[in-house]
Amino acid sequence: MMLRLDRDSRTPLYLQIRNQLREMILDGTLSEGSRLPPERKMATALGVNRSTVVNAYRELAADGLVEARVGRGTTVRRPPLPPTTQPPIPLSPHPLVWSEYLLPRPEGSRDPLLRDLMALLTRPDTISFAAGIPAPELYPLDDFRQAMAHVLDTAGQTLLQPCPVEGYYPLRQTIARCMARRGTTVRAENILVVTGSQQGLDLIARAFLRAGDEVVVEAPSYLGALQIFSAAGARLLGVPLDGEGMRLDVLENILIRYRPKLIYTLPTFQNPSGCTMAPRRRLRLLELARRHRVPIVEDDPYGELYYTGQAPSPLLALDPVLSPVEGQDGYVIYLSTFSKILFPGLRLGWVAAPRPVIERLSQIKQLADLHCSTLIQGAVHEFCQRGALDKHLDRVRDLYRQRRDAMLAALTEHGPAGLEWDEPQGGFNLWCRLPPGLKARRLMAEAAARSVALVPGEVFYPDGGGQEEMRLNFSCPPVALIEEGVQRLGVAMTALLRK
Repeated sequence: MMLRLDRDSRTPLYLQIRNQLREMILDGTLSEGSRLPPERKMATALGVNRSTVVNAYRELAADGLVEARVGRGTTVRRPPLPPTTQPPIPLSPHPLVWSEYLLPRPEGSRDPLLRDLMALLTRPDTISFAAGIPAPELYPLDDFRQAMAHVLDTAGQTLLQPCPVEGYYPLRQTIARCMARRGTTVRAENILVVTGSQQGLDLIARAFLRAGDEVVVEAPSYLGALQIFSAAGARLLGVPLDGEGMRLDVLENILIRYRPKLIYTLPTFQNPSGCTMAPRRRLRLLELARRHRVPIVEDDPYGELYYTGQAPSPLLALDPVLSPVEGQDGYVIYLSTFSKILFPGLRLGWVAAPRPVIERLSQIKQLADLHCSTLIQGAVHEFCQRGALDKHLDRVRDLYRQRRDAMLAALTEHGPAGLEWDEPQGGFNLWCRLPPGLKARRLMAEAAARSVALVPGEVFYPDGGGQEEMRLNFSCPPVALIEEGVQRLGVAMTALLRK
């Protein structure tokens, strides 16, 4: 099998391999049932990395042209024609190439590092310090089942019908009351229920950003937000963090030099760093936003998951926001979610913002999915009304604190000299700085060989950086697996440092 690669071409090598193999399949050179060379053999023959061939084969599989089976390798297949009583339509000598019609993939989805990480997470023997989700054994199944049964019995006909795009009004009232406990005065009319805060970010990007607009983000920052803003064509301006959050001296210089459309921040138990913005810095951030007239997007998925004392009030509580008087609204658009505190499959979050923003986001959401599930919203409302949310939060705060402490103790015992980390006061994540010269991408591969998953720091940076940093998540594994996983991770770091 002769393939020719043009290493000077702008077409990635894996697409060159995919395109040539595809042609050979469609013109019959490779017949149905033919076996493609093993990935390593093909990579050696072409002088490329094995991951390049793996990506090419995956593209062919996505097109339905090959099939990979354990023990049998990758074989050519032809999708069967659908049965019909009509005479078959003559096949065009030029088959439709879907990739020529589809727009380019969203920015960030091409990163092979993320694909390799997702493949590792599907292995049942993996100890995952990568997935930033609640622990499945802590899901409040019984209480949620009872809440769901109750609303079906008492309001089933209502909750099985559509609701306003802004969301089920009783749930919006409940959210407003929950936010009031953290010092934020919000009316239900200023709340939009969304399919997880991820949809909220997407709606904000669609409402505010044109290609070429600039968005200020923390460096490092939440990967999902970086991907959404990049997909919208925005230019990301990174601001470094220190122990008290976003460096406002750097931010001020950016605001003077550029005219960004938005400032995106996670001021409370930041993802991925775990740091919390100091109160005086929060006030200064609001002052800078007002002076330069730049809205702030405050992402607060972990605000209820604090492990010492109480979480600080959101930026939204410090801003004179959501005024009923037109023209006196504040500068903060606030996002949060039930998915981090209950279970990720819930996909239910909210945006709290001035009414003009809520109206525009609602218009965009209506085009996307009309509204979130009325039934799920009703069940979550009932869950909160019963006091089940408070009971659940008390339980998970205690257990996540134990897991955080177990990870800190294990890193102290098994980490090599030069490994540094910050102790988070809430959230799911622990941020580590590796010993000098140790790269997180290499460590990810070395740890994967020992069935441990972590996230290299570089994926969280908008403009480079993070090669010697990593994020460890402590929410999912129980204490025994945290200790075992960190011990393996320590062995992996020591092995790399000796090379």
